[in-house]
Amino acid sequence: MHDLKRTNTQTQISALRIVLIMLLLSACSQSSEPEAIPDQSKSEAPTELVHINTEVKINKVHIDAKEDGGWWVVPQDAETLTINVEADHADTVLFWSAPTGTEVGKERELIGYDIDGEDGWSLKWNIKGQILHNHIDVQVLGMDGKSLTRQTFNLHTATEYDN
Repeated sequence: MHDLKRTNTQTQISALRIVLIMLLLSACSQSSEPEAIPDQSKSEAPTELVHINTEVKINKVHIDAKEDGGWWVVPQDAETLTINVEADHADTVLFWSAPTGTEVGKERELIGYDIDGEDGWSLKWNIKGQILHNHIDVQVLGMDGKSLTRQTFNLHTATEYDN
C-alpha cells in the first residue's frame, strides 16, 4: 500500500509539473499583437536639443554726463561719475581708465569693478579734482567662465571751449 501512495504522489507531482510548464509556455507565446509604439513625429515634445546662448553681451553703457561729438563731457566741478552697464549673462564687470594717445596701454588703471549684478552693474568713480582726457574701457566677464566682451568710450573734463 505504501508503494501505491508513492506512485500516486509521483503521478500528481508529474501532472502538476506538466500544468506549470503549459502555463509558462502559454504566457510566453501570446498570440495577441504587441502594443503599438506611439508615433513621436506628431508629438509636441521637442525632438532636438536646444542650444541656450550663455555668452556675455553688453546691451548698453550709460554714464551721468552729456555726450558731445563722440566724447562724454564731465563738468569741471564734478566729484563723481557713475557708469551703468546693462549686460546679459554677466558675472563680473571691470572698469578701466587709460589716458588718450598712442602706446598708453601700460598706463591703463583699474578704477573699479562690480561682482554683484543684483542691483545692476555700475561703478561710482571718485573724480574730484581730476582733469580727464581718457578712454574708459568696460569689460564684462561672462557667467560661463569663458566669454568676455568690452565697450570703450571717450571721456574728458569740460573746458571753457566746450560751451
